[in-house]
Formats: sequence, C-alpha cells, structure tokens
Amino acid sequence: MTSDDITLEAAVAALHDAEQALRAARRNLTAAIAAAYRSGEPVARIAERTGSDVIAVRNTLAAAGASRHA
Repeated sequence: MTSDDITLEAAVAALHDAEQALRAARRNLTAAIAAAYRSGEPVARIAERTGSDVIAVRNTLAAAGASRHA
C-alpha cells in the first residue's frame, strides 16, 4: 500500500464521519424546530433564528409530522 492509498483511505473515513455528524445535526435541528413550533413560536421567527426561510421551516415541520399546514 502506498502513502497515496493511506491518504485516500483516511479521506474516505473522514468523509464517512462527517456524513454521520451531518445526519445527527439535521436530526437535532429538526427536533429543535419542531419543539419551538409546538411551544408556539411562529414559523417566521423560527426561520429567522435558523437563517432559513419560511418554506424550508414548513417543509421540515411537515417531514417531522409537526405542521398544521402539511
């Protein structure tokens, strides 16, 4: 095995780890958005707080089964 192979394997492992972290972060964000919505926070305010837009927040809520507008 050459040093290029080791570098490639390390890069693949790092990518796998990053993908797992991204999935976990998305789950956490979805849970936090749903919790904020259930506690009465307006969708527009959630979008503002997350740096997103209203449509993306509504889509997240719909996917989580937390939206009255799904």
